[in-house]
Formats: sequence, structure tokens, C-alpha cells
Amino acid sequence: MRTNEERIRLVHERATQRRRERAQRRRRALDAACIAVCLLLVAGAGTLMPGLIARATGSIVAHASGAASLIGDHAALGYILMGLMAFLLGVCVTVCLYRLRRRDERRQREEDCDEL
Repeated sequence: MRTNEERIRLVHERATQRRRERAQRRRRALDAACIAVCLLLVAGAGTLMPGLIARATGSIVAHASGAASLIGDHAALGYILMGLMAFLLGVCVTVCLYRLRRRDERRQREEDCDEL
């Protein structure tokens, strides 16, 4: 027979476990959505690139070695767009690394609390 304190402790443990599972499901859904958006961006850029290259081969390219000059009618626009894309990629990587670090810290705290 369990005492009331044991029952209360088990209820709290189960509630904590369910909260963790719910949070994990949300994180997985968010991760899946981010992956899908990234794949769509890469696929979109891949479908646009042949048209840009075909259009650029008929005109004069500002720099033969620079792919940024293929975007738009002006070479400067291509470089601005490439700079923005590089910045956004850096932001995405930073956010992902920050989230991974926070997740590891949270897991470490939970493990420390469980050991006590």
C-alpha cells in the first residue's frame, strides 16, 4: 500500500514526464518545419539558377568567376543579394547552435536534479 506522499510524488513525476514529452514533440515539429523551409529554399534556388545562367550567357558577365554577377541586370544587385543570403545563413546557424547549447544545458540540469 502506498502512502499519500508516495502517490503525490508519483503524480508529480508523471506530470513532469508528460511536460517533457510535450515539449519534445513541439521541438521536433519545429525542427521538421525548419528543415522543410530550408529544403524549399534550396530547391527554389536550384530551379531558378538555370534560368539565370541561361540569361547571363547571352549577356556580358561583370566577373566571369563571380556567381553573384549572374543575378539581376546589375552586378551590384547580385552582390547585395548574396551578402543578404550569407547573413541569413549565419543567423540560422547561430540560432541552431544556440538552441542546441540551451538544450544540452537543460538536459544537464534535469540529470543533476534527477540524481538528487
